[in-house]
Parts: sequence; C-alpha cells; structure tokens
Amino acid sequence: MVAYDLADHEWRVRRVDRLHPRPTTHRFTARELPGEDLAQFVMRSHDRGDTPAAWPCTGSARLDLPADVVARWAPGGSVVEHLDANHCRLTLGAWSWAGIAGILATFDAELSDLRPPELVQAGRRLARRWATMIETGDRDDPTRLS
Repeated sequence: MVAYDLADHEWRVRRVDRLHPRPTTHRFTARELPGEDLAQFVMRSHDRGDTPAAWPCTGSARLDLPADVVARWAPGGSVVEHLDANHCRLTLGAWSWAGIAGILATFDAELSDLRPPELVQAGRRLARRWATMIETGDRDDPTRLS
C-alpha cells in the first residue's frame, strides 16, 4: 500500500499484512501521488528497516504460481502482478542480476518472460555454475551409487 505519512510528511510503502486497521474520524485531503508510475515508486522504496537505496538491478519474471502465494514470500519492495489464477509477474530489485535470479529460484516454480536480457544472462551463468557444482559434487561423493 502506498500512503502519505502525516508524522514524517513523506510517502511510504507499507505491507498490507502488517497493518492494523482502526476506526478514525479524521478527515484528510487528497494528495498528488508520488510520481506517475506507482510500481516504480514501490520498487525504489524498499525500506524494510534497512538502509533504503535504489537497487542497481531491477528485473521481472512470469511465475507459474498464484499471486497470493508469491506476495506472501516476495522480498520487501517487490511488486507482484496478478496475471491469472495460476500465474503472476514478480518484479524485484537486488544488488546484482545473479541476486535477482537467485531470489526467483527460491520460488521453485517454472519461470518465463524474464526481463531484461541481463537477467536472462545471469540465469544462464548460474545454471552453468550449478551444473559444474553438481558434476563435481557427484565425482567427489563417496556415497554415490555407481
């Protein structure tokens, strides 16, 4: 949720699952939203209690999971877009393209439509690293069945 903080006089991003509704009779005046693209505002406002800063890398992918499942586990500052009952698009930032690819891998779901091309390349590099790790690990594993 994007809301204006009256105490700090700033726009804030809040996780809806952490809000505690309470009745009020206070009136408010509508304000101009912060920028034209709220999704970009949310992506750049990843204050999770750590030091807020712009991520050097921002990417997205289509996941074969419902949006409510992904939203529950997505990192702070992520944007989860509902596509249909079984699919969503996750947009997130990280300090590296490999970091984004790694976070996407934690969802253990099929991924498609990765954006931008740098994220696709990071996924390929990680796949090669993991393949090498698996091959090397198998050779050095004394418990491996031949």
